[in-house]
Amino acid sequence: MKKLSFTGLIGTFFSALIIFAIRGWIGWLGIVIIILRTIGVIHWSWWIAALPLEYGAIYCLYMTIDGAKYRAGLKDAGAYARFTSPLSKQESENDQIYTIIKEGPDYIGETIDKLCNEKSRMKFNQALLDTSLEHYFLLQLAMLGNKNQNANDTIKKWREAGLKLPEEGSPQFYPYEEK
Repeated sequence: MKKLSFTGLIGTFFSALIIFAIRGWIGWLGIVIIILRTIGVIHWSWWIAALPLEYGAIYCLYMTIDGAKYRAGLKDAGAYARFTSPLSKQESENDQIYTIIKEGPDYIGETIDKLCNEKSRMKFNQALLDTSLEHYFLLQLAMLGNKNQNANDTIKKWREAGLKLPEEGSPQFYPYEEK
């Protein structure tokens, strides 16, 4: 799977938190209440005065984790993202497939192998496999899909999961066989 850096996630979290505080009305409400508490206009506890900003921190943390899971291919886009996305679901899946393919055969094989365990992603997984076979052959993807397992065992696992795979001896399976 694609590696996500911990420092990149921290940067994403803090940039989202700053944007939340500066661009959103809840963030500004929190800033104003903190200022009023600091100058003594209100006498609430600090934790109550900071509630809007605390909410923002929790929300940004959740969204950062959710986004990382989506980029890693561990989940589909949520309902809100699909609803607000200008792309149709098919266009969004195609974009995701080509992003995965662009990462190379290691990433493709690992993604297919990981998604075999998720029945809800089987249609996407089949589309990813079919598109990948235009660029790579099945045995190659299987070898890279699970490096701790024999490629034939990986292929068997993919078949048992419900993927429609090319037959052994076909050019999509392994194009370099002697005839």
